Amino acid sequence: MRPAGGTFLGTFLSLCLSLLLAAGCGGGTGGEAVPVEGEPRAAEARAIPMQTLAQGTASEYGRFDHQNQEDEAPECVVIGGDEELQNLLYLAGLQLPERDVDFERYLVLAAMQGAKNSAGYAISIARAEQLGGEVRVEVEVSEPEEGAFTAQVLTSPYHLVLVERGAFDPRGELVFVFTDNHGRTLARSSTEV
Repeated sequence: MRPAGGTFLGTFLSLCLSLLLAAGCGGGTGGEAVPVEGEPRAAEARAIPMQTLAQGTASEYGRFDHQNQEDEAPECVVIGGDEELQNLLYLAGLQLPERDVDFERYLVLAAMQGAKNSAGYAISIARAEQLGGEVRVEVEVSEPEEGAFTAQVLTSPYHLVLVERGAFDPRGELVFVFTDNHGRTLARSSTEV
Protein backbone atom coordinates (compact mmCIF):
# COMPACT_ATOMS: atom_id res chain seq x y z
CA MET A 1 0.00 0.00 0.00
CA ARG A 2 1.37 3.44 -1.00
CA PRO A 3 1.24 6.39 1.31
CA ALA A 4 -1.28 9.13 0.45
CA GLY A 5 1.48 11.75 0.25
CA GLY A 6 3.17 9.92 -2.68
CA THR A 7 0.08 10.24 -4.84
CA PHE A 8 -0.25 13.95 -4.06
CA LEU A 9 3.43 14.58 -4.85
CA GLY A 10 3.20 12.68 -8.14
CA THR A 11 0.09 14.61 -9.17
CA PHE A 12 1.74 17.91 -8.16
CA LEU A 13 4.91 17.15 -10.16
CA SER A 14 2.86 16.04 -13.16
CA LEU A 15 0.86 19.30 -13.03
CA CYS A 16 4.04 21.40 -12.81
CA LEU A 17 5.58 19.58 -15.77
CA SER A 18 2.47 20.09 -17.92
CA LEU A 19 2.41 23.82 -17.06
CA LEU A 20 6.04 24.16 -18.10
CA LEU A 21 5.42 22.35 -21.37
CA ALA A 22 2.31 24.45 -22.09
CA ALA A 23 4.25 27.69 -21.49
CA GLY A 24 6.94 26.61 -23.95
CA CYS A 25 10.58 27.56 -24.02
CA GLY A 26 10.34 30.50 -26.43
CA GLY A 27 10.55 33.35 -23.94
CA GLY A 28 6.87 34.23 -23.53
CA THR A 29 5.81 35.24 -27.03
CA GLY A 30 2.58 33.28 -26.58
CA GLY A 31 2.96 31.46 -29.88
CA GLU A 32 2.90 34.67 -31.94
CA ALA A 33 5.33 34.94 -34.78
CA VAL A 34 8.12 37.43 -34.15
CA PRO A 35 8.95 39.35 -37.33
CA VAL A 36 12.51 38.93 -38.51
CA GLU A 37 14.22 42.16 -39.46
CA GLY A 38 14.40 42.57 -43.23
CA GLU A 39 11.54 40.13 -43.98
CA PRO A 40 8.42 41.57 -45.62
CA ARG A 41 5.37 41.67 -43.35
CA ALA A 42 2.13 40.04 -44.42
CA ALA A 43 -0.30 42.60 -45.84
CA GLU A 44 -3.38 43.40 -43.81
CA ALA A 45 -6.85 43.97 -45.18
CA ARG A 46 -8.02 47.59 -45.13
CA ALA A 47 -11.60 48.45 -44.25
CA ILE A 48 -13.42 50.43 -46.94
CA PRO A 49 -15.91 52.96 -45.52
CA MET A 50 -19.45 52.87 -46.93
CA GLN A 51 -22.63 54.86 -46.59
CA THR A 52 -26.14 53.68 -47.39
CA LEU A 53 -27.65 55.19 -50.51
CA ALA A 54 -30.95 53.26 -50.40
CA GLN A 55 -32.29 50.24 -48.50
CA GLY A 56 -35.64 48.53 -48.09
CA THR A 57 -37.81 45.52 -48.83
CA ALA A 58 -40.19 46.88 -51.45
CA SER A 59 -38.76 46.88 -54.95
CA GLU A 60 -39.74 45.37 -58.26
CA TYR A 61 -36.36 43.70 -58.73
CA GLY A 62 -36.71 40.06 -59.79
CA ARG A 63 -40.50 39.93 -59.61
CA PHE A 64 -41.05 39.08 -63.24
CA ASP A 65 -37.75 37.46 -64.22
CA HIS A 66 -37.79 33.96 -62.75
CA GLN A 67 -40.19 31.17 -61.89
CA ASN A 68 -38.37 29.63 -58.88
CA GLN A 69 -37.59 32.81 -56.96
CA GLU A 70 -37.20 31.37 -53.47
CA ASP A 71 -34.04 29.37 -54.22
CA GLU A 72 -32.09 32.00 -56.10
CA ALA A 73 -28.98 33.61 -54.63
CA PRO A 74 -28.97 37.39 -54.19
CA GLU A 75 -27.58 39.43 -57.04
CA CYS A 76 -24.63 41.63 -56.13
CA VAL A 77 -23.09 44.17 -58.49
CA VAL A 78 -20.58 47.01 -58.63
CA ILE A 79 -21.94 50.06 -60.44
CA GLY A 80 -19.40 52.45 -61.88
CA GLY A 81 -21.52 54.74 -64.05
CA ASP A 82 -24.81 56.58 -64.26
CA GLU A 83 -26.25 54.46 -67.08
CA GLU A 84 -25.72 51.24 -65.08
CA LEU A 85 -27.35 52.83 -62.03
CA GLN A 86 -30.33 54.11 -64.02
CA ASN A 87 -30.86 50.60 -65.49
CA LEU A 88 -30.84 49.05 -62.02
CA LEU A 89 -33.21 51.69 -60.64
CA TYR A 90 -35.56 51.10 -63.57
CA LEU A 91 -35.52 47.30 -63.12
CA ALA A 92 -36.06 47.62 -59.38
CA GLY A 93 -38.68 50.37 -59.62
CA LEU A 94 -36.63 52.52 -57.22
CA GLN A 95 -35.88 56.20 -56.89
CA LEU A 96 -32.90 57.54 -55.01
CA PRO A 97 -33.70 59.69 -52.00
CA GLU A 98 -32.43 63.12 -52.98
CA ARG A 99 -29.27 63.19 -54.99
CA ASP A 100 -27.47 62.02 -58.07
CA VAL A 101 -24.27 59.99 -57.69
CA ASP A 102 -20.98 61.60 -58.73
CA PHE A 103 -19.33 58.60 -60.39
CA GLU A 104 -16.05 60.49 -60.76
CA ARG A 105 -15.82 60.25 -56.98
CA TYR A 106 -17.95 57.21 -56.02
CA LEU A 107 -18.85 53.63 -56.87
CA VAL A 108 -22.15 52.01 -55.88
CA LEU A 109 -22.29 48.48 -54.47
CA ALA A 110 -25.73 46.88 -54.77
CA ALA A 111 -27.20 43.73 -53.26
CA MET A 112 -30.64 42.65 -54.44
CA GLN A 113 -32.29 39.65 -52.78
CA GLY A 114 -34.90 39.15 -55.47
CA ALA A 115 -38.60 38.45 -55.11
CA LYS A 116 -39.74 36.55 -52.03
CA ASN A 117 -43.25 35.30 -51.26
CA SER A 118 -43.33 36.31 -47.59
CA ALA A 119 -42.03 38.79 -45.06
CA GLY A 120 -38.97 38.03 -42.95
CA TYR A 121 -36.35 38.48 -45.67
CA ALA A 122 -33.69 41.21 -45.57
CA ILE A 123 -30.33 42.00 -47.13
CA SER A 124 -27.56 44.33 -46.04
CA ILE A 125 -24.04 45.07 -47.26
CA ALA A 126 -22.28 44.78 -43.91
CA ARG A 127 -18.62 45.52 -44.67
CA ALA A 128 -16.01 45.79 -47.36
CA GLU A 129 -12.27 45.36 -47.08
CA GLN A 130 -9.44 45.44 -49.57
CA LEU A 131 -6.39 43.22 -49.67
CA GLY A 132 -4.21 44.12 -52.63
CA GLY A 133 -6.22 43.84 -55.84
CA GLU A 134 -9.20 42.10 -54.21
CA VAL A 135 -12.11 43.71 -52.39
CA ARG A 136 -14.19 41.40 -50.20
CA VAL A 137 -17.76 42.55 -49.61
CA GLU A 138 -19.77 40.76 -46.91
CA VAL A 139 -23.51 40.68 -47.47
CA GLU A 140 -25.79 39.73 -44.58
CA VAL A 141 -28.73 37.75 -45.88
CA SER A 142 -31.65 37.16 -43.52
CA GLU A 143 -34.43 34.66 -44.06
CA PRO A 144 -37.35 33.61 -41.86
CA GLU A 145 -36.73 30.50 -39.78
CA GLU A 146 -38.19 27.31 -41.20
CA GLY A 147 -41.75 26.87 -39.96
CA ALA A 148 -42.02 30.50 -38.80
CA PHE A 149 -45.34 32.24 -39.41
CA THR A 150 -44.77 35.24 -41.66
CA ALA A 151 -47.06 37.57 -43.54
CA GLN A 152 -47.76 36.32 -47.06
CA VAL A 153 -46.66 39.41 -48.93
CA LEU A 154 -44.40 39.78 -51.95
CA THR A 155 -41.13 41.49 -51.01
CA SER A 156 -37.84 42.16 -52.80
CA PRO A 157 -35.17 43.41 -50.37
CA TYR A 158 -32.29 45.58 -51.58
CA HIS A 159 -29.33 47.59 -50.27
CA LEU A 160 -27.25 50.12 -52.21
CA VAL A 161 -24.14 51.73 -50.68
CA LEU A 162 -21.73 54.43 -51.80
CA VAL A 163 -17.96 53.93 -51.57
CA GLU A 164 -15.39 56.58 -52.38
CA ARG A 165 -12.98 55.68 -55.15
CA GLY A 166 -10.22 57.39 -53.15
CA ALA A 167 -10.64 54.87 -50.30
CA PHE A 168 -9.09 52.10 -52.42
CA ASP A 169 -5.34 51.55 -52.36
CA PRO A 170 -4.12 50.34 -54.76
CA ARG A 171 -6.50 51.52 -57.44
CA GLY A 172 -6.95 50.25 -60.98
CA GLU A 173 -8.63 47.00 -62.02
CA LEU A 174 -9.93 45.44 -58.78
CA VAL A 175 -11.77 42.17 -58.24
CA PHE A 176 -14.87 42.50 -56.03
CA VAL A 177 -15.89 39.27 -54.29
CA PHE A 178 -19.32 39.32 -52.61
CA THR A 179 -19.86 36.67 -49.91
CA ASP A 180 -22.80 35.98 -47.64
CA ASN A 181 -22.63 35.78 -43.84
CA HIS A 182 -21.87 32.03 -44.15
CA GLY A 183 -18.81 32.62 -46.35
CA ARG A 184 -20.45 31.45 -49.60
CA THR A 185 -19.48 33.40 -52.72
CA LEU A 186 -22.47 35.21 -54.21
CA ALA A 187 -20.76 37.10 -57.04
CA ARG A 188 -17.37 38.09 -58.40
CA SER A 189 -16.65 40.94 -60.81
CA SER A 190 -13.77 43.12 -61.99
CA THR A 191 -14.16 46.88 -61.99
CA GLU A 192 -11.86 49.79 -62.81
CA VAL A 193 -11.51 52.03 -59.76
